[in-house]
Amino acid sequence: MAFLPKNLIVASIAIFTVTTASAQLALGEDCGCPALASRTEVNISTLTDASGNLPVGSTTFTCDKTYMIDQQVYVQDGANLFVQPGTVLRGVFGLGFDANALIVSRGGKLFANGTDCCPIIFTDANDPLDGSYSVNIRGQWGGVIMLGRATNNLLLANGGLAVGDGEGTIEGLVAGDSRNHYGGNDDNDSSGSLKYVSIRHGGTNIGANNEINALTLGSVGRGTTLEHIEVISNDDDGVEFFGGTVDLKYANVMFCNDDYFDWDHGYSGRGQFWYGVMLPAFAPIAGQGDFGFEADSDDSNSGNLPIANPIIYNSTLIGRGAQRALEMKEGTAGQISNSIFVNFGYGVNLADEASRAFDAIDNYNTELLNFSNNLFDTNGELLRVNNVAAPAVTLASFQGAGNVLAPGVIDFTWSIDPTTNQVIAALNPVPTIDVTSPEVAPVDDFFTGANYKGAFKPGATPWTAGWTAGALLGIDNSLIACPEDINTDGNVNVDDFLQLLGAFNTSCGL
Repeated sequence: MAFLPKNLIVASIAIFTVTTASAQLALGEDCGCPALASRTEVNISTLTDASGNLPVGSTTFTCDKTYMIDQQVYVQDGANLFVQPGTVLRGVFGLGFDANALIVSRGGKLFANGTDCCPIIFTDANDPLDGSYSVNIRGQWGGVIMLGRATNNLLLANGGLAVGDGEGTIEGLVAGDSRNHYGGNDDNDSSGSLKYVSIRHGGTNIGANNEINALTLGSVGRGTTLEHIEVISNDDDGVEFFGGTVDLKYANVMFCNDDYFDWDHGYSGRGQFWYGVMLPAFAPIAGQGDFGFEADSDDSNSGNLPIANPIIYNSTLIGRGAQRALEMKEGTAGQISNSIFVNFGYGVNLADEASRAFDAIDNYNTELLNFSNNLFDTNGELLRVNNVAAPAVTLASFQGAGNVLAPGVIDFTWSIDPTTNQVIAALNPVPTIDVTSPEVAPVDDFFTGANYKGAFKPGATPWTAGWTAGALLGIDNSLIACPEDINTDGNVNVDDFLQLLGAFNTSCGL
């Protein structure tokens, strides 16, 4: 079915009958997988040794089966786990240190490469995968944890997670088990590849600074591929980086209980096309959501290298009216450009921490931390320092780099019944004003040279269409089904196309 941008079709509603595009080709039938109800259920514990290790060598999960994550499953050093497109993995309920999770240890590799019509889905054991499972349900299992041998800035002398200089125990897992360690000196390390993967209804909070996120990345190296990753209704962060150099492209995070994207311990990867949506403020939800980005470098204040220095282009984050879009603290550096942040209480907060030799405001003043050509539609100040309005000179430099308030840049007003998942009014994350940017991402082996702001190219089919839970629920109404037999002659042909083109000066399926 062809689609037309929402803002171009609105004027035609009185003339043509249209329907919302919300069908999700999500369960693998398009790539030869059987219907979900006819798949054989397999407890992964029957495939592991007594310690939860999958065997050294190669193991393949096929889409004719449903795999139950009924314990903490380890892809151990020397093991390779391949997951076919369309495969469903279900987490069995567990809390705290007993939360069931899939853990890729250092030296192990996970290859879970779905497609746009056959994504790989990790979800709760009780999710019927028909769009009816409440977005309010979180914390039913752990998540996916990947651990690598890239660098971080942990020092043993500072305690905390560190078990050695540059080596730590990942949050959410027990200390004393080397399979739970992350860190090393190989920034090109590979932990495998994840493409078109959706992780739903997981997460667990064990204690302060000790959680399992939907996708936890501990010193994962840039040899790992992460593309088209979705997180739905996690009980903690959507994606969290603990050091490492891994890149992330096309990431969609919705309805989490904490941050959308969080980095710490010297993370220095690249990101592009990140999208996040919190539930509306009036929705009766268990979790409030927290920051859009929570950006740290060194929570132990050691001054050790590397400092966090990610480069992020083309994000769109939609808040719920409170909190801050970007919380920059604990000495983070980096660059955030060509992005859109709307419906937050404030735009950016730069921490001025007297206890630190270098903090976020220092890094901003010395141009180690940069923001450029970002658009904000917030309910409070554009820029704060230590949670109060920024000094005039700091604000002026921030705005001089193209960071401005832009009310109405996207339609973020929407409504959902979070119990039934009925979308009462959809949002439109595609910009409604000109968002051409004078800046484009660097020309390299990762970035796409997009000359616009935000995660979605105006006039084009969003990269979330078809494979995400958001598409299934109809949350994003930026594209709706095009009218087809426009001249009502019983045929859909070039005459209908020309009539549509003449009326709206565009075509479907852009």
